[in-house]
Amino acid sequence: MEVPFRQIQPWALVPSKYEVDRQRSRSDAAVYRENFRFVRAERRPEYCAPWVMGRELGWQVLSPVDITFTPLDQIELDGVTEPEAAGRAVNRTELWQREKSHLAVEKSSWLHLHQFSTPRGWENMFLVNGAGTVEWRMGWTADVPRGYFLLILPLEGATGLEVPVGILSSSITARMAKEHGLSIAVKPTATTTVRRGQPIARIVLLHADSLQAKALYPDTAEAEPARD
Repeated sequence: MEVPFRQIQPWALVPSKYEVDRQRSRSDAAVYRENFRFVRAERRPEYCAPWVMGRELGWQVLSPVDITFTPLDQIELDGVTEPEAAGRAVNRTELWQREKSHLAVEKSSWLHLHQFSTPRGWENMFLVNGAGTVEWRMGWTADVPRGYFLLILPLEGATGLEVPVGILSSSITARMAKEHGLSIAVKPTATTTVRRGQPIARIVLLHADSLQAKALYPDTAEAEPARD
């Protein structure tokens, strides 16, 4: 099974495969074994096959830019009747229309800083998404085989920038490919600086059967029907 990743925008960084550095762990273990009387380093996680497979599963999503995030408080407002009046009522400087709602936010420099060139003109890399999140346009796409999905996961131990877990179908990724490529949702929770090329999330290929799997408990007695 192969998943082609294609760069749509010249600034995009396609996902990369992460590999656990086993050689360094072996070298460290040898140093302790050969030079110290008591201390050892034989029980490192790099020697655990399940741990290694879990770390190397899927691909890492890389930040395409240097950026400093700050939390983005958002208020969802009526998007049909009087959105401007609603925006004034909550004393917010910006209104972002997303489908049937408007999202009111304070002006944030990072939100508009990375505008990129398209045939239609300049467009924002970040779109206000609701619930404190923004949609981050990555500038690349993945050709997901029919019957498969992409699972979006946060990175373990990451702080300041949350990545909600989500699943994208092959039809959704194909539709995104016609625009600016795949997007992921992120939620800044603290002032956080991310550098170009820094991993921010992980994606894993899932078969449709994984989403339809059901648990069976053959050793559990079935509940008796209720009696009057």
